[in-house]
Amino acid sequence: MHMITNSSLLLPFNKIAMTIVAILMAFWLSACSVTPSSTSVVQPDQSDSSVTTNKNDLFSYQACVYPPNETVQACTAKGGAFSQRGRLGCYQCVVTYTDAGKACQDSTDCQGKCKNTGKFIKSGTKNQSGQCASDSSGFGCYQTIEKGVAQPAICVD
Repeated sequence: MHMITNSSLLLPFNKIAMTIVAILMAFWLSACSVTPSSTSVVQPDQSDSSVTTNKNDLFSYQACVYPPNETVQACTAKGGAFSQRGRLGCYQCVVTYTDAGKACQDSTDCQGKCKNTGKFIKSGTKNQSGQCASDSSGFGCYQTIEKGVAQPAICVD
């Protein structure tokens, strides 16, 4: 007769628990990785090769490590500053717009996005106007107006 012992029951449980822990750690570690862009390139003069940025787009740099001096200088030259944004607290160049609050019916009327200022309305509603965004940060909940038409509301965190 074969008896089941406690140690024979613990082995499968330990394997399952270790697998779950490994998956959670992989997810947690990937949370502060760089947000890749379709044309990202590694900066050749960086000691940390995990940080990528698109040299043509200052706003593509989003990482949980403070950006290199060259990127900070480019952000400052555009009138912006790096700050930690979103749930992960990753760094992003945020530029304040001079036309903030100006009435608009489309993002082409603004330096940034044309945003609905009231309560969210049904997507597709026509003859809408909004106000130009105050800065380049894409975080928060908002609804854009494009060609006078309300777009779907979005929350980015």
